Amino acid sequence: MNKLVFALIFAFAAYASAGLLSYTAYSKKSQKDADQLALDGLAKQLRSKVESEFAVTKTEDAEGNISETVLSKKKVSTNIVIKGAKLTAGPKQDGKFSSTATVDTDQMASKILVDLAAINDKMKELDKIIRADILNGDYRKMTLDMTDLEKQADEYSLNLENLSCLQKIPPELKLETTIGKLMEFVVGNMAALKMETDLTSEALVVTITDVAGPVEYFPIALTQDNKDLAHEKTNAEGVAIFPLTQVKKKKPTGEVTVHADLKFKYVRKSDFITQTVSYSSEKSACTYRLACDGPTEACAAMRKYLNDAGIPTLDKDNLPLLSVKMSTVDKMNANKSLCTSRLTAVMQAGKAQLTIDAQGVGRDADAAQVKAVTKLNATKIYNTFGKACK
Repeated sequence: MNKLVFALIFAFAAYASAGLLSYTAYSKKSQKDADQLALDGLAKQLRSKVESEFAVTKTEDAEGNISETVLSKKKVSTNIVIKGAKLTAGPKQDGKFSSTATVDTDQMASKILVDLAAINDKMKELDKIIRADILNGDYRKMTLDMTDLEKQADEYSLNLENLSCLQKIPPELKLETTIGKLMEFVVGNMAALKMETDLTSEALVVTITDVAGPVEYFPIALTQDNKDLAHEKTNAEGVAIFPLTQVKKKKPTGEVTVHADLKFKYVRKSDFITQTVSYSSEKSACTYRLACDGPTEACAAMRKYLNDAGIPTLDKDNLPLLSVKMSTVDKMNANKSLCTSRLTAVMQAGKAQLTIDAQGVGRDADAAQVKAVTKLNATKIYNTFGKACK
């Protein structure tokens, strides 16, 4: 068997005249490959750190079939070249494609300088806006404006890096951002915030104040089991109200975490206090005798779930009957490592009826069914059967 492996790279040195830079490259593979080689050759001239490696590799198998592959490795982006370069395809000669990449470096530099000036002006304006946000107590807008400021700083740095490929950077163009001082200002003000919670018979009331008094439009989030439950903003009195129906949406009895609905880094740096509020529902006026028709483990999970939800069950013949019929559709994933179970429960006690469903995931069908039971809407169950025996 005769096997040949060899690389072909055709690239010609470039020339530069005033602000005009050009590079011509050749390839036996394709015009597209020649274009790419020309761009990378141009990039090498603009930035010494650019390292490109192209190889057209030919392989001949035992039957004489020849295949070609192109390998490309880049350690530095050539976006600056791609944005400003003009590609001109040359005539094909001796089976080789040619391409010339040309760029006017003076023109590119001028455009970058204009962009830098515009970004710098916007950053100065954002600095004023952010300070006003804090003084006005608009912390939510402050975080949005701070994010914008950080994006502008990143954009400035990128443009400055591109400019460094074209000319020496004068000291006056180096970025002097106020982000550090602004962050201290933001964190210092947020550290003075205070949060109070009050659980009434109708709502969870959250009050936010700072040294100036009530904070309006402050964003508050409730989470439960690491998932978002509700969002609200404070009113003119610095108060956000979450109705108990909203708090108990997932669980009739449990706890919720109250925290600022802001970017985590601001909350963490300012040590803004989060609070955990426990709540409960009155025990159901009814105690039932449960009759469950379904998978054994799912029925056991249902009994526990009902008791945790405030609906006690006992095995006594004189108690009203709560019947539960459960059906499931179970499906294993492709590699048989997890099962998804779609569970439907039809519940009835006297004239009260409820059909409810949920989905769970577990290592097998039994585990997935038990998980699905725990995801049923306990508040709906409680509201339907909590007083149905009367």
